[in-house]
Amino acid sequence: MNTPAALITKNPAKTRQAALLCLVLALLGITKVAAETRTIEFVGKAYDVETSELLYTEEHRLEQEDGVPRQETVRYITSNGDRLAQKDMTYWRPTRPAYQLTVTDPARTELVKPDDDGVSIESVESGTLEWSEDAASVIDGGFHYFIVDHFDTLLAGDTVDFQFLAPTRVRWLGLRVSPVDQIEGQLVLELNVQNRVLSWVISDIELTYDIDTQRLLSYRGLTNLPKPGGGNYTANIEYQYPEGH
Repeated sequence: MNTPAALITKNPAKTRQAALLCLVLALLGITKVAAETRTIEFVGKAYDVETSELLYTEEHRLEQEDGVPRQETVRYITSNGDRLAQKDMTYWRPTRPAYQLTVTDPARTELVKPDDDGVSIESVESGTLEWSEDAASVIDGGFHYFIVDHFDTLLAGDTVDFQFLAPTRVRWLGLRVSPVDQIEGQLVLELNVQNRVLSWVISDIELTYDIDTQRLLSYRGLTNLPKPGGGNYTANIEYQYPEGH
């Protein structure tokens, strides 16, 4: 009877094939271990800035791979349980997600699709834009990851400029984020429009981040969610995260 050693000696071609197969399986195993995928669910409670009445709840479901965002679904639900809207995002890049926003009232759909050359938009107005050459170009929820990328700069007291997509107008909007306070382990930021004329009609937005975790704790100001009757909600949104995330 041939032993395994004898088979290896007599069949060098099969030996090479077996070795190659083992190598491929090993590499697949390494890849599987390295790519850690997890899903995080968290909520944002949006309150009226004047009356503190609950306007709606954001229900986030975020899928990450090795800490990098891949997919995210946000459901906007009224206090009565009715759906205001749903946004489905695919993170082509962390700061430039593609997304579809489906609004119940007023009924409309907004599509934003970035690629290497720029971004195409289907909204109240439609068209395409090239990436800004003046500053970083940021889309929708990618704003959070832009802040995280520049967290040390902001923590040191410096301001950061960027171009933010205004899809309903098919244009880039120059914004500036500035640190205004650090208190009890939190970094308070102010977001304002660079254009002086537009700054008269668009109020500043206040953001509060946890310094240790770099999580967004609250957002106060104009949102991108349309409300029935016209205009967008202005809200104070407080975010709640699961323990350990």
